Amino acid sequence: MNDFISSKKYLSISAFSKLAGISRKNLIYYDEIEILKPAFVKENGYRYYSYSQLDEVSILLALKDLDIPLKEIKNYMKNVSPDNLINLIADQKKKILEELNRLNQMNYIIEQRINNAPVISNINCGEILLEYCEEEVLFLGPEYLYDCNNFEDDFISFLNYCETKKVLYGYPLGVYVDYDSLVPDNVRMYRYFYKVSKDTDLIEKTIKPAGLYVITYDNSYLAEDISIFDNVIKFIEKNHLSACGNVYIENISDEIITKNPDKYLSKISVQVKELNYIN
Repeated sequence: MNDFISSKKYLSISAFSKLAGISRKNLIYYDEIEILKPAFVKENGYRYYSYSQLDEVSILLALKDLDIPLKEIKNYMKNVSPDNLINLIADQKKKILEELNRLNQMNYIIEQRINNAPVISNINCGEILLEYCEEEVLFLGPEYLYDCNNFEDDFISFLNYCETKKVLYGYPLGVYVDYDSLVPDNVRMYRYFYKVSKDTDLIEKTIKPAGLYVITYDNSYLAEDISIFDNVIKFIEKNHLSACGNVYIENISDEIITKNPDKYLSKISVQVKELNYIN
C-alpha cells in the first residue's frame, strides 16, 4: 500500500484539496455524509483520493453551482445516468432561465436610466416635434378606468401584476391610452407600461410600432396636466395629420433621476399619418 501511495497514483487530502478546489474541511464533511468518499483511508485515519475522483468533483461542483441540495446530489452520485441528470436539473434549469431573465431586465433598466440622463438638459418642454421612431417593446399592465381618486390603487395593482409576471420594478413608468380618450368627456381607459428589452424572455410583450410620431415633453410626472394634449391635437390638425395609433406617455426624469418634483419630465408620443388630399 505504501508503494502504491508513493507512486503518486493517489493523493493526500491536502494535495487533492488544492487540485480539486475544495477545502480540506469540506472534503471531510463530504466523506462523512457519503457524497465524496476517499479512495481509501489508512489505519492512521489519513484519507487518500485518486485522480479519477476529479470527475466526481466536477459533477459535485457543477450541481452545487445550480443550488441543488446536497441530499439530492448524494442520491444522484449513487445513481449517475443521463435520465437521472435530466430529472435532477429540470427544475434548476427553469430557475436559471428566470435568473437570467431577471439580470437582463436589471441591465435594461440601467441602460434606460443612463440613456435618459444626458438628454434631459436638451429637452424644450412645450415644443412639438414630428419624428420617425423605431419599433419598441412594451410590457402592458391591466386596463383601468380613469379616475383621479384611484391612481394610487391602480398603481399598486399594476405593481402586483408585475410581480406575478416576474417583471422587475424600476423601469421608467409609462401610461398607454387610446387617442380618442383625449377628447373631452370621453370615458378614458388607460394602462401602465414599462419599456422592456426585446431580448427579455418569459414575459408578455406588446409592440409599439415604428412610424411617424408627434412628440412633446412636459415638465411633470406622466403629463399630469391634461391640457398639454390640446396643443398636440391642434398640431396634428394644423399639419394635416391623422392620429392612427395610441398615445404613449413615459417618464424621462422621475424620482430616480431627481428628488425635485419640479424637474420631473414626461414624454408624450402620438402615432400619426399624413393625410392625402385629392384636388
